[in-house]
Amino acid sequence: MLFLGVDVGTSGIRALVIDEGGTIRAQARAPLPEVQGEHGWREQDPQCWLDALEGCMAGLGQQLGPAMQSIQALALDGTSATLVVTDQSGQPLRPALMYNDQRARDEAREIAQALPASGALASASSSLAKLLWLTRHEAHVARQIIHVQHQADWIAATLTGCRGESDAANLLKLGLDPETLNWPTEVRKLLEAAGLDPAILPRARPSGEIIDQISPAWARRLGLPASLQLVHGTTDSLAALIAAGVRQAGQAATSLGSTLVLKLAAKLPLNQPAEGIYSHRLNALWLPGGASNSGGAALLKHFSVAEMARLTSSLQPHQPSGQLCYPLTRPGERFPLNAPSFSGSEISESDPSKRFQMLLEGLCYIEAWGYARLQEGGTTMREVFSLGGGASNGPWMQMRANVLDRPVIVPQCAEAALGAAMLAASPGFGTLEQAQSALDQPSQSFIPDPAAVAHFRPMTEAFITQFAEDAGAG
Repeated sequence: MLFLGVDVGTSGIRALVIDEGGTIRAQARAPLPEVQGEHGWREQDPQCWLDALEGCMAGLGQQLGPAMQSIQALALDGTSATLVVTDQSGQPLRPALMYNDQRARDEAREIAQALPASGALASASSSLAKLLWLTRHEAHVARQIIHVQHQADWIAATLTGCRGESDAANLLKLGLDPETLNWPTEVRKLLEAAGLDPAILPRARPSGEIIDQISPAWARRLGLPASLQLVHGTTDSLAALIAAGVRQAGQAATSLGSTLVLKLAAKLPLNQPAEGIYSHRLNALWLPGGASNSGGAALLKHFSVAEMARLTSSLQPHQPSGQLCYPLTRPGERFPLNAPSFSGSEISESDPSKRFQMLLEGLCYIEAWGYARLQEGGTTMREVFSLGGGASNGPWMQMRANVLDRPVIVPQCAEAALGAAMLAASPGFGTLEQAQSALDQPSQSFIPDPAAVAHFRPMTEAFITQFAEDAGAG
């Protein structure tokens, strides 16, 4: 048996096939055309997603040959808040408004007034804000909307013909209540006031639930078996967490990209929008999290990728420098402290090795502070999975383990497409957690050194005290 996961991104589509033992049997990629738009507008024609999907399936077919017909199920993940509005037949009424489209600033402010605890909804990038924008600026489109969808569920609906439902994760930025999985009265009233029928809102379904079989026409076009089942997917970020192995309360995941994104699996949600803390839901698990403006972009302000690779050998992961710095690219922080005017640290250290050490220590202290905030919800963090390019820096991973006083785990593969494939497999294994256990990928663990932990602990405490005061004063 084989299982297929597809990750639909901004610049390309990735597809990955695993067998029932977790071995990756084939992978393929296909590019997407550049996203169009200026002045904060970002649009893409959904048809290009289908064209790229067809290209990916051709690539898989070349690798798998007749085994392509052994694929049992397919799940897709996509960028959260990439909005597609369609007619009754599922045809898009206009290009998709991408996840990072910023045109709906006025609507975001209106949402913030109507829903004071709206958190991520009160953002110009939220699906709800974009939908309200359409009613005011493209009324001719809004009048024709029958289905409101997102990237992953629109493709799944196209392949099956089953419309009007979506996975719960993709619906959060449209206003779904993640605790009840219903649409709040306040959201319905906002749509009605804008002239939209709330009936256009999808039904929320769990990630990993079977949707239906692929249509015969699409099975032939993509070279997939006619018996293949489509399974509800999730967002790209949650798919990466699934691939990494997060499946139990107490497991955490840090995405080491241009920013630092932290999530802690828990049994209960923790929502403090004013403090930058929000909770996603992954079936029975809650994922309280936050995102710092610090991260890889702050490192690139000081060093090129090549320079960081060269300086890595000089890192001292077991001994702190004794210096505290809060690296930011520009003023403004959102988590673990919410301080719009906070500018971080001015770093005057001229020695490249010492400055690199200070910067990485600063990121470690920010991460430790963030997880301390997330553990206020009552869940104790046991271990941290690492995602993103920064996870390849071994000495930094050991430094993080020593600062966090928790094992830091770097999966060999944490591709979102792998997480989608695990979702595709979950009906056959019983639950998503059982599928993850059976399909687990190799990983490398960095274990805290007790002596180093003792050195770093007072530095972490001093970091939190100093920058909480500095941000408050600012």
